[in-house]
Amino acid sequence: VKPGQGYIWRDGIWYTYRGVDYSPAMDRGAEVFGWKEKWKGWLMPTAVRGAKRTGIGVGAHGNADIGEDASEAHVRLHPDGSAMLFCCLTEHGTGQTTNHLKMVAETLQVPLERVSLSPSDSLVNPYEFGAAGSRGTYAIGTAAINAAEDALHKLFDLAAPLLDADAGELETVDAMIFSRRKPEKKIPWKAVMGVDRTLIGYGRFEPDHTLTNCMMSFVEVEVDIETGKVSLVRVVNATDAGQIIDPQGLEGQLNGCLGSAGIDSAIFEETVLDRSTGQIVSANMIDYKWRTFAELPRIDNVVLETPFPSHRFHAVGIGEIASSPGPSAVLMAVSNAIGAWVHEYPLTPDRVLRALGRIDGRTQGGSL
Repeated sequence: VKPGQGYIWRDGIWYTYRGVDYSPAMDRGAEVFGWKEKWKGWLMPTAVRGAKRTGIGVGAHGNADIGEDASEAHVRLHPDGSAMLFCCLTEHGTGQTTNHLKMVAETLQVPLERVSLSPSDSLVNPYEFGAAGSRGTYAIGTAAINAAEDALHKLFDLAAPLLDADAGELETVDAMIFSRRKPEKKIPWKAVMGVDRTLIGYGRFEPDHTLTNCMMSFVEVEVDIETGKVSLVRVVNATDAGQIIDPQGLEGQLNGCLGSAGIDSAIFEETVLDRSTGQIVSANMIDYKWRTFAELPRIDNVVLETPFPSHRFHAVGIGEIASSPGPSAVLMAVSNAIGAWVHEYPLTPDRVLRALGRIDGRTQGGSL
C-alpha cells in the first residue's frame, strides 16, 4: 500500500508499486468506524446482549488489473467544435461512458454535450481489451486522453501559421484557438479545418502493472448464537481514488457493489449444484438470496483524492474492488462475535451453528 513496495503479479513478474500511499485512507476509515475503541481481540465479541453477540472485522484488497492489457482510442474533431470518441466502451452500470466523455471534453476544453461516443462495435473502433478488472478509468481513460491530445496537436499544427505562433504555445477553449502570448487574437476550429476536413487523433495505453487500486472494508455484525442468524450493523469503506471523475457514480459503485457482490456473498448468495444432474438449482430470484435495499446496513464511504501518477487527470478506477474486501471482513467479524472460526460462506444459520458446535452434519449449502 506504499510506494516502493513490490509484488509478484499473476504473470510471475515482480513489480514495484509507484502509486499513492493508501495508509492515510485506511487510517481514516478505521477512525470513522471506531476500530480502536471497538476492537477487543481475536475471537472476542465487542458486545454481548443475551443470545446476541456483536463482532467487528476488516478486509482489504488491491488489484493491479487496472493496467491489464492494451487499449486504443480515436478522437475525431469536427469543424463545428464538436468531437467524437471512438472506442469499444459499453455502459454496464459503472458510468464509464460518461466518465470517458468527461475526460475527452476536459482535454479538448469543450462542453460535455459537444462530445459523443461511437457505437461499441469492434468493426469500426480501434482495439480494446475490455472494461474489466477496474481498468476503465486508467487504461481506457489513458487511451482516450492520448487520442484527444493527439487530435489537438494536429489542430494546433494547422492553426500555428494562421496565428503567427508556434504550435506549442497554442491553446483552445470552447472551440476557439489562441496563443498564450496573444490571447486576445482567437480563431475558431472551423477557420482552421474548413468545411472539408476532420482531424483524427490516436491514443494507446500499454500494459502497466505498477499501479493498483486498493480498498478496505470495516464491518460490524450481530450474531444470534441460538438461531445462527447474522445481521449486518454497519459498514465503512475506505479508499483513495485520485481525482474523482464522477462523485455520484463513485458513491453508487461503492454502495451497490458492496451490497450486491460483497457482503451479500458472505451471508446470502450461493450457487447450489445438483450433483446427480449437474444442474444449478438456485438459478432464480427466489432461491438465489440477496438483500433488498431496505435491508442494507448503514454504509459510510471514506474516499481520499490524492493525485495518482496515472494520466492527465490523476485518477484510478475503483470498480470491482468495492466488492472484494466484504466477504473476508464479514467472516472475520462473525468469528470474533461467536468466538469460533468460520472459514466458508455464505454464512447461513446452519454454518454458524456448526461452528459453535450446536449441530452436526455436513453443510446444507453448496451441492446436493
